[in-house]
Amino acid sequence: MKQSGDHLDQRLGERVLTLPNALTLLRIIAIPVVLILLMAREDIVAVTVFVAAAATDFLDGKLARRRGGIGTSHLGAILDPVADRLMVSSVAAVLAIRGVLPVWVVAILVGRDLLAFLGSLVFGGKIKVNRVGKAATAVLMTSVALVMYRPGIIGELMFYSGLGLSLVAGVLYVGTIKRRFGAGR
Repeated sequence: MKQSGDHLDQRLGERVLTLPNALTLLRIIAIPVVLILLMAREDIVAVTVFVAAAATDFLDGKLARRRGGIGTSHLGAILDPVADRLMVSSVAAVLAIRGVLPVWVVAILVGRDLLAFLGSLVFGGKIKVNRVGKAATAVLMTSVALVMYRPGIIGELMFYSGLGLSLVAGVLYVGTIKRRFGAGR
């Protein structure tokens, strides 16, 4: 007969120790690796690790939603977008330091990501990622990989597009917050 503490430990273990969460953790671990490689100007290896990490974003989401949400967890819902933001913003910052992306544009992205992170702390899981935000992440990850591999106007224009989508997603999040939490006034 299981004791209630054992049941709680087992339930927590099932909700935290999932394959999607492990993939998200790998993505977080990959961030400093990519940054070190970029600073060492090992761009091909950096973009390879970045693309592999970005693929885990797609894969962990797919696995977490498989079979009606089995495999999703509260931890994963928090860590996944944080991992995405950290990956894109930190790599973009290094690319700005290297002069590959404009500093002012990267500063806007990092500022938006910091606001999104603070919002996630304040509102927790009450605000879900919207489709525009998902599209922004996909475009930003693709553009950053392209800029790492072959800097140029195409990657930079994609980066601007991703940033634009990211800002639109931010406005949509603010609207959701106002509707959800400001309606009671």
